[in-house]
Amino acid sequence: MKIIALDIGAGTEDVLLYEGGKPIENCVKMILPSPSRVFAAKVREATEQRRELFIEGEIIGGGAFTVALKGHMEKGLRVLMTDNAAYTIRNDLDEVRQLGIKIVQSMSLPKNFRGEKLRIEEVNLSKLEVFLKEFNESLLDVDVVAVAVQDHGVSLKGMSNRRFRLQKMKELLENDLKPENLAFREEEIPQCFLRMRSAVESSKRQLPRAKVLVMDTSPAAILGCLKDPVVEEADPVLAVNVGNGHTMAAIISHREIIGIMEHHTRLLNPRRIKRLLVGFADGMLSDEEVFKDGGHGLLFLKDSPGFSKIEKIAVTGPNRGILSETDLKVHFAAPAGDVMMTGPIGLVEATREKFSI
Repeated sequence: MKIIALDIGAGTEDVLLYEGGKPIENCVKMILPSPSRVFAAKVREATEQRRELFIEGEIIGGGAFTVALKGHMEKGLRVLMTDNAAYTIRNDLDEVRQLGIKIVQSMSLPKNFRGEKLRIEEVNLSKLEVFLKEFNESLLDVDVVAVAVQDHGVSLKGMSNRRFRLQKMKELLENDLKPENLAFREEEIPQCFLRMRSAVESSKRQLPRAKVLVMDTSPAAILGCLKDPVVEEADPVLAVNVGNGHTMAAIISHREIIGIMEHHTRLLNPRRIKRLLVGFADGMLSDEEVFKDGGHGLLFLKDSPGFSKIEKIAVTGPNRGILSETDLKVHFAAPAGDVMMTGPIGLVEATREKFSI
C-alpha cells in the first residue's frame, strides 16, 4: 500500500510518501511552504508592480493569501475572481463581494483587464511528481491520496461558522466515537465541506486511479498524536494540537473521543490555555463559556474522566511551545520521530481504518 499524505496547514504543507513494508525512516518526507503562503507572495509581487489580479482555480486555504489580497485592494488595485476560487476567501460569496472583490462567472479574461492572471491550487501532486522523479520516486503508483485541510463548512444563514464546525463534528461522531470518523472517503464528504470537495476533485484530476481520503487538519493531528510510542499505551489521553490558527484538544479513551474543545490560538497564553484544558478535562467548562471567550466551543460525547485521571497530555502543532510555559506535565508528540509528521501519520492511520487496510 502506497499513500501520499498531505497535511496542508496555514504555515506549512507536510508531506509523507508512505509505503507499506518500508521503515518509516526510509519514507520520503518533506516540509514545504503552504499554498496560501506561496500564492500570498505572488499577490504581493503583483501589488509591488501595480498590476490588477484575475484569479481562477481551486479553493485553497485563505489565511496569508486573503491578507495579501486585502493589502492589494487597499492600494487601489482590482481583484477579480471566478466564483469557485472566491470560496477561498469566504464560504458566502456575498461576503466576498463586500470585501471589494469582483466575482466573475467566466474563466476568460474581461476585455478591459490589463493585469495579471493567477491560477491557485492546493493539491500539488503534479509538481511533486516532477520533483520526486529526480530522486527515482513516483506518485503514479500511489493507491491513496490522503489530504488534510481546515474546512469550517458552509454554515446556515445567521449561524456562526464556529458553532457549525463543532456541531458537524458532533454529528459525525454520535454513532461511532472513533477519531477516524472525522475522515471521509471521496463519496462520503458532506456537501457543506467545499474545500475538502475541491481537494478531492483536484486529486482525482491529477491521479485518477488513486482513491482519495480527506480530513480536517486538527483531527488529523490529534489522531497522529496517538501513534507516538509514549502515548500509544496511555489511557485516557488529552491530545492537544496548538496550530497557527486553531487549538484543538480532545479527550480520548479506549480509542474513542470523549470530548472536543477548540479555540483560536492567537487568543491563548500559557495561563489561559492551562485553565481551559483543566476545566475541559474536569467537565467544568461549558460550550458557551468557550464560545464567548472567542473560541469555537466544546462538546462531550461521554462523561469526562476528570483531569486527575488523564494519563498523558500529548501536545503537537507549531505553537506547542506555549504549553512548555505552564506547569502541566506534557509530552510533545513525535510519531515516526518527527513532530512535523503528526498530521501525515494521522492521515495514514485514518486511511488504514477507512479502507480496512
